[in-house]
Amino acid sequence: MLDLCMDFLMPRLSDESTHLAGRISIWLAGIFAVVALIVGVANLLLPRPVPMPLDLVAAYLFGTLASFIAYVYGELSAISERQRRLLNQPARGVEVFTTSEDFLRKLVEITVGATTVSTLNLSPPRGEHPELDRYFEEVHRDVKNRRSPLRSFRSIASVDTISKSKWLVERSCELLQTGRVSFAIFDQDRIRPLLHPLSLHITQKNGNLHVFIFPPVNLTGSMDSMLITDPVLGKVMLDYYNLLWHDSLKINEGRQVRAAGLDRLAQLNPDIELNSFYQTLRKGVLT
Repeated sequence: MLDLCMDFLMPRLSDESTHLAGRISIWLAGIFAVVALIVGVANLLLPRPVPMPLDLVAAYLFGTLASFIAYVYGELSAISERQRRLLNQPARGVEVFTTSEDFLRKLVEITVGATTVSTLNLSPPRGEHPELDRYFEEVHRDVKNRRSPLRSFRSIASVDTISKSKWLVERSCELLQTGRVSFAIFDQDRIRPLLHPLSLHITQKNGNLHVFIFPPVNLTGSMDSMLITDPVLGKVMLDYYNLLWHDSLKINEGRQVRAAGLDRLAQLNPDIELNSFYQTLRKGVLT
């Protein structure tokens, strides 16, 4: 909005005009400082002070300020334009998103109808982001659709809060009987020093690999993310995910419930043992 207002109030400046505006503002400020100094000294020596009309001084200062604002705006516009050109450079198999809304819309597109999904779920639990909630609703609907081509959905989640742990066991219970979904958790003590690790979402759809790399979903709506469709890099990232999956603590693998993940959830958040979904899963643990 600020850019639109500034574009309306003044034309976009060229580099030469920007530099000229900067020099003019410096010159005007310098001249005013010299004149003010001379007048001040003269007023100390002369019997009658030299008058300086207020309207003239105000107009002069306004002109100086306007030149400086034009210089600053020109510099900011140039930086913004260079950034825009850089982000829009054609790159094979790379697409950049800048808002959480666009990111989540694309995430649904590459996930619903995919044959395999491998994701790091570092996002907040349900109820904190409407667009994210819609993503989970559409994905769960696809998972439970018997006509869906989905064969495997793997999710490794962070469980840094009790609400996230509850959301995780609820999802596991909801999707367990489909046999298509497996949930696991990071050992939280191992990832806590990373603070906000990048999330990773890999899908295979229509024979193509899609890799989304993004920070935790930003609730303000401003969010940078990158979608990679290059098959070679996609294979590398999938191998990396497989290593993470191997080291994660499983809650369930398909219809098989595992004790390791449930035990770790109870260690991290003892109150989870009172949760009805947790208790349901615990009854199905393989002995």
